[in-house]
Amino acid sequence: MAIGASIYKVDLNLSNFNTQYYHDFNLTIARHPSENEARMMNRLVAFCYCAHEDLEFTKGLSTKEEPEIWQKDLTGDITHWIELGQPDEKRIKQASGKAQKVSIFTTHPNTSLNWYEKIKNKIPKEDIHIYFLKILDNGPIDKFVERGMRLSCTLEENLMYLGNDAERITIEVINLTGNL
Repeated sequence: MAIGASIYKVDLNLSNFNTQYYHDFNLTIARHPSENEARMMNRLVAFCYCAHEDLEFTKGLSTKEEPEIWQKDLTGDITHWIELGQPDEKRIKQASGKAQKVSIFTTHPNTSLNWYEKIKNKIPKEDIHIYFLKILDNGPIDKFVERGMRLSCTLEENLMYLGNDAERITIEVINLTGNL
């Protein structure tokens, strides 16, 4: 018998001072059996950074045809494709062909920059945005994980503050591509 996904509920208060976007979200995140809690929380951070009322988590790890997170318009076309990790060139080009905008969030300090250097000249530039998430202080990112989470997220400049009622962590969002 296959092990099912673990379900997490998140009440998220988001304040993005960069885009003047403020919203409360009630999210459901399914953590795939092969995914650890830190990766799941990095998906949440990517959601926060790209937040929009039409943004939603997908089947992600369970389905090769879908990203981790996407935004679709009213016709069902994908307007924003969001990946986590270090996808290969083929996957990035596939995403670029299916969506108006592609954002990729990397988190591994030892390999992210090397990966980016290898692919940066092989991918379309105008619609690809690649970010490195660096925890500056008070980590780890999975410290907030509970089945029901109440979190707040504030974005200002290239810093993100994610926390609950008791504590918060600071994450630097480094734009590797320079695209906005």
